[in-house]
Amino acid sequence: MKFDTSTIRGFVLNQLFNGKAVTAATVAKKFGTSSNSVSARINELRSEGFSIYGNTGTNGTKSYKLGKPSRAMVAAAYASKGSAVFS
Repeated sequence: MKFDTSTIRGFVLNQLFNGKAVTAATVAKKFGTSSNSVSARINELRSEGFSIYGNTGTNGTKSYKLGKPSRAMVAAAYASKGSAVFS
């Protein structure tokens, strides 16, 4: 997939789809914005159905990776929203 890497959204998706982890701080520095703004973009991507998981390292830094939802996650989404969530 190709993404417009001149935007936060496109840059994050490009990194994630290439198997790389990203931190809000690193992306914020690159785009001259705040970590909160980057976290908001990541939450928007999650709301669009991207399985983005956050991991907190031993130094307290949170990084994000693209993952595959477990059966339990899919079942929870179905239980919460019904079949419409998958169309």
